[in-house]
Amino acid sequence: MAQQVSVRPARPDDMPTVHRLIIDLATHEGVPDGPKLSPVDLIEDGFNTSPPWFFCLVAEINGEIVGYALCNRAYSSWTRRAMYLEDLYVAPAHRRAGVATALLRALCQMAVSEGVNRIDWHVLVGNASAQAFYEQLGARDLSHTEHRAPLRLYRPDIERAAAGH
Repeated sequence: MAQQVSVRPARPDDMPTVHRLIIDLATHEGVPDGPKLSPVDLIEDGFNTSPPWFFCLVAEINGEIVGYALCNRAYSSWTRRAMYLEDLYVAPAHRRAGVATALLRALCQMAVSEGVNRIDWHVLVGNASAQAFYEQLGARDLSHTEHRAPLRLYRPDIERAAAGH
């Protein structure tokens, strides 16, 4: 019998668990030393600043957090209101139980209620099962449809550009 998945907005006291899941995701992606933040950082940036830098949904089964969606609001010069999904992660023991679907449904319901016109995110090129899951939802690979490549500046480059170098 399938277990009931419930999704709710994260609270500050959830951040140690979310942080552990962030580390699990990074390990799954082959970069366990990638995350450079702490649960305290998550609390500060998500709950103690105005506006918050992110919002987070957590999925629970029997009161245990088994997945999360970490997001932020964005703005598109083409479509107006947008959201960016930074992380969508489900603990391995709870995959294929509808957890990711429940998280995305809740995110999309939030997006509809807030007048959001698009949700953007990245997926690992080698993660064929995630790509197939997202395609079933109607997600498009922008590298094919709009010929866009993701770009990023890290802090040293940001500082260099800010200094005019």
